[in-house]
Amino acid sequence: MIKQKIYIGTVSSVIGTISSYKMTSLTDKESEILIKLFKNFSTNYNANSISKEVGLSPRGSLKILKRLEKNGILAGKKLGKAVFYKLNLQDLYASKIMETTLIKETRTKAMRWIDEFKEIFDYTDIVLIFGSVIKNPKHASDIDVLFVYKKKNYKIVSNFILAKNKILFKKIHDIPQTIQDLKENLKDNPAIIDAIKNGYVLHGYDKIVEVIKNVTIF
Repeated sequence: MIKQKIYIGTVSSVIGTISSYKMTSLTDKESEILIKLFKNFSTNYNANSISKEVGLSPRGSLKILKRLEKNGILAGKKLGKAVFYKLNLQDLYASKIMETTLIKETRTKAMRWIDEFKEIFDYTDIVLIFGSVIKNPKHASDIDVLFVYKKKNYKIVSNFILAKNKILFKKIHDIPQTIQDLKENLKDNPAIIDAIKNGYVLHGYDKIVEVIKNVTIF
């Protein structure tokens, strides 16, 4: 298998825009940590707690966290004796790195679903697949999909789902949301939070990053 690389850079000077970078590759483990922090946006992780999630030693995790912080991708905050880390999505460059990381994840793990739903991308802000169809597809009874779109596109999206359900062996179980619905539900709706945590973004990488930015705080 050919390993994919994502590139991140050290900002050497910033005056309104990023003027130059020292480019370096993002490793698979670094990508995994970014995904973990993104999808578990309400959790505060330090080196010890993230190490248990990604199969590294606390020392190895700390080295990665510090490197990502140095490159502006993460922000660290000392709480008690430990330093905890969150994605620095207020930074444009960090946001773009996160978008690229999400794209890589989906292309690696859910490419067939991009092809299945690409016809509706022009009428939606975010499309995210989750549930048993990606965990255990052979035994899944339906296809859980979070569709985020403007109310004016309701009929188009509904007709798309109806048409797909006539030809797909497993029916689409859709969860319709507006961007504002999603922002509100990510505060206290366990089902929506779990969909983000365990799903794959098929469309709207920039939009989902913007939404998570608004709910990611220390």
